[in-house]
Amino acid sequence: MADENPLLKALPPETDYISYLTILEYNLTAEQLPTLHRILQDTTLTANIGWDLVHLLLPLLPASAQCLQDVARLGNPREVVLKATELLEAIGEEQEEEQDVEDTEEGETADTREETQKLKELGIVDNEADEDSSDKGTGGTAHDDDDAARTSTNVEEPSKSSSKMHKFTALLEMLSILHPRIKTRFPSRFLSTSLQAVLPAYSQVARQPEATEAVLGLIKTLSGTKRPKLPPRKSSSMVSVPKAPDSAPDPEGQDDALGVDEAGLQRRLLQSFLTFVAEGYMLSTTREEYVSGLAWSQRYQEKLRPEKTIPGTTTATSLFENDETLHERDATTGHILALVRDLKMDPQELVSAATKPEEEEKEGDQELPSSASEVALSRMGSLYLLATIAASSVLFDAPASLPPLNFLPEFTAIVNNFLGDPSMGGIGMEPEPLVDTILFLGFVITNTQQIFISDSTVEQELVTTKDDEGFTPVLQRLSLLSANMPSPSMRYNAHLLTSSILHSHPSHDLRFSFIRDTLEHCPYENLKASAIGWLKDELLAATTDPERVANKEAMLPDIFANEDALTELAPFIFVNVDTLMEGRSTSDSYEAFIAHQPFYLAVLNLLYLLLLSPTLYSDLEMAELVEEYGHTKFLDPLLNASKKFREKIMTGELGYDGREEADVAMAGSKYREEKTMELAPLKLLGMTVEEVIGAMAKHDISDLAETGDEGQGSHDDRPMMDLR
Repeated sequence: MADENPLLKALPPETDYISYLTILEYNLTAEQLPTLHRILQDTTLTANIGWDLVHLLLPLLPASAQCLQDVARLGNPREVVLKATELLEAIGEEQEEEQDVEDTEEGETADTREETQKLKELGIVDNEADEDSSDKGTGGTAHDDDDAARTSTNVEEPSKSSSKMHKFTALLEMLSILHPRIKTRFPSRFLSTSLQAVLPAYSQVARQPEATEAVLGLIKTLSGTKRPKLPPRKSSSMVSVPKAPDSAPDPEGQDDALGVDEAGLQRRLLQSFLTFVAEGYMLSTTREEYVSGLAWSQRYQEKLRPEKTIPGTTTATSLFENDETLHERDATTGHILALVRDLKMDPQELVSAATKPEEEEKEGDQELPSSASEVALSRMGSLYLLATIAASSVLFDAPASLPPLNFLPEFTAIVNNFLGDPSMGGIGMEPEPLVDTILFLGFVITNTQQIFISDSTVEQELVTTKDDEGFTPVLQRLSLLSANMPSPSMRYNAHLLTSSILHSHPSHDLRFSFIRDTLEHCPYENLKASAIGWLKDELLAATTDPERVANKEAMLPDIFANEDALTELAPFIFVNVDTLMEGRSTSDSYEAFIAHQPFYLAVLNLLYLLLLSPTLYSDLEMAELVEEYGHTKFLDPLLNASKKFREKIMTGELGYDGREEADVAMAGSKYREEKTMELAPLKLLGMTVEEVIGAMAKHDISDLAETGDEGQGSHDDRPMMDLR
């Protein structure tokens, strides 16, 4: 009977509001939600109890979504908005609490294992008995228990994540209704508090597209934008909510005009909030189909140089067109870009925010801002918004007002701000979406404008002397990305950008200085191999670039146009491999040798080019250089080391130490395949050394050294590979 329903029977004035809330707390179930929805249409009742219903309704989502909207529409907006903010803060704090629990459990587990091990060592606990007891348990096996635990975890985690997601989106939907209802001279005070609570909660669920849609929808509503909403996502878990009727007026509303600059402050709060949301969203874009973030840098390279794409391979551009998850990322950034325009965000202000030095955070509670100038933008979020604007123009040919973003000083400041100090290490550990954004902006700058002024000697000297302090650190940071990034495509793009910036500098002395510094001091062999590539490009440009050839004819200095560069760099290029292996065991020597192989191949490639080019051979006076460093200091030790390690692998001294003959026999073809793969780089190195020795013979520099069994007498017949 309806009269027997406790929610109806106890309705005020039968009970007071506090007593009625207590009855609701003990009797509210999913079955009672339709009844509660009808009850909440009483504006007076909802205004008095609505604020204390929110925490009771959240656990009943998604069925309670309609009742939560009733509370947002008809409850006291000031009280309900504070309650919603409080619950969002609780969601944001859940991660920290969960981490504390996990750390405690891990510590207890480690302590238990350590205590058990001590008992075993003392003979108090028998190993076999302990294993039997753990296996048998309550009649099952340890394997069964592990499976059950995994199954339990897999079932509970999605449910927990889904519950958090429902709470987050429901609370944001309430905020979008509540804030426009608040009528006061200073609504920014409520808005600021709510937005600060949303960000930590958003970080908990940012990887789910629905969360980002909810946040962007909140910004759109609060900004007063009248554009139509995006089509809703399909969801099997959320119930459809019919369009809500009009909201009740603010019972405590004031008819006074807004405070001075209150409208500007609210807009600034939303602008700042959008930058922080952009930061959280980009950092949440995990690797998908070998793609991290938006892959802006890779897609831009594919558009600029389509001839570099290998036929039949899957490009990043096609992945974003065909993969639903990746395509959705482009749609989300489009939504973000629309909000940038709606909020009238100044691109130049984004540049200023992204390039300013990091400020120390103030300790203690922060006072609410009283003016727009007190609200800061997120540095990283501003960087992402800049890249979003640039991408809309250069990738999608959309009209966009690109801000004046130059290499000096803007891009150098961005690199210095976000990639850290090279001397402290850690470059290459940054989030991949962040690195992708920096590389993309670097490519846009290098491909759309002249980085350095080189039209006059005076300007060139000014750039060289004044901006060297900004130029070299940027190259160091970018080159370290090319050595340390886990993603091969990002390593390659970082190498491309570093090379482009290096070769664009008008000072050949500075370019030479950076190459020498890399060869002499860099600990990464793959980066030293890149430095050999830079040197090769400079040597070729000195003889083929019309401007540099004209400078040479005019007797203008160019260290790469004569033998000076190679002579000075020779000790760091033609490194004697015997010194590398001195004092090391055979296995350690082999590991060091393999680690240095990319560098050796790059040097051999350069040497082969210089030997085959009559112009380079003559201009760089290669005869003297090869006579001093060729056979005895570089080629012969390299070839002998390659042969020695090959022999030791064939005899089993390297690569398969300690493997029983029976194991080898059982492995069969797999063992032979692994051995072949291990021999391949050594064979390649040996063959390349012989190619170089064959090229040297054409100049009658010296007698051919012994070349072993690898293609003797056939040096002139094999083409040389570009191994850079």
